[in-house]
Amino acid sequence: MEFLEIEEIENLREDIELSFHMLMDSKVMVTRPAAAQWRFLRSCIKRLFSPEEMSEFDSISKTRAAQLKFEIEKKLKSFYLCPGKPLKYAFVIAHKSRLFEYGFDQAVDYPDLAGYCLLIRIIYENTTWPQPKEIAELKSYLERVVVEAAEVEFRAYSALPEIRAEELKPWFHPEGPAIKEIMLILHRHSIKGRVINNPYNPSSKRIIRIKVEKVGKEECIVRTTEYWYLRWWNTIERDWDYPYRETNFQTYILKKDEDNWKIFQNMRPSPRTSAPLRQINPPQKR
Repeated sequence: MEFLEIEEIENLREDIELSFHMLMDSKVMVTRPAAAQWRFLRSCIKRLFSPEEMSEFDSISKTRAAQLKFEIEKKLKSFYLCPGKPLKYAFVIAHKSRLFEYGFDQAVDYPDLAGYCLLIRIIYENTTWPQPKEIAELKSYLERVVVEAAEVEFRAYSALPEIRAEELKPWFHPEGPAIKEIMLILHRHSIKGRVINNPYNPSSKRIIRIKVEKVGKEECIVRTTEYWYLRWWNTIERDWDYPYRETNFQTYILKKDEDNWKIFQNMRPSPRTSAPLRQINPPQKR
């Protein structure tokens, strides 16, 4: 069974931490929570997610670290062999010099505490859960969904005064707030005669950075850094209306629509620099 890479662990962080806390709460596994071996194990998972954070075990001797590792390993093996509820993750303590024995490249920069690393593998009780080799492909797909969604959103604004809702549907969840927000913006701009397709219009958009933060069964999270410049032209007044010009961080929540992952919600901050030129009310997003 393959162990998760650091990037995969980061993507599954919430789920892994939940499973770890459930393990630590098990009376069968942990009889004395304040004992040194369990403090060491909890420090190992903290080091895994926060490599720069200090630990009470940073300066312990090699002999003491090996003893704590042995005590944890013995208890974990016994626990995993006992009958009980199905487990989603297995945790293993290994010395950093032996990572190659667990399938890691010898040059891998894996966080360690006193020379020991906390390794994690998924126990596949549910065959629908993506295996490690599939996670990389899924992440690439999720990134593509976000990129395509941003592109069709920009094209939708560029198509005004015509409203092309059909182009949004392949990338946006039909029941999500993201597509409803875009449709609301499109209708409001259409009513007020605003466009960004007039001659010499400088409107543009760019995704500067994109990262899949979470891969889950029910939802996935993708975070981006984006630049949007929408220079709205008022076709009724025959003059520039107001600009939306922002570089910001955005969070996309993706959920499945049948068998396809789609944008369910897009959380982005309110405009910081844009201000309407002729409006009393604040401008809508975008």
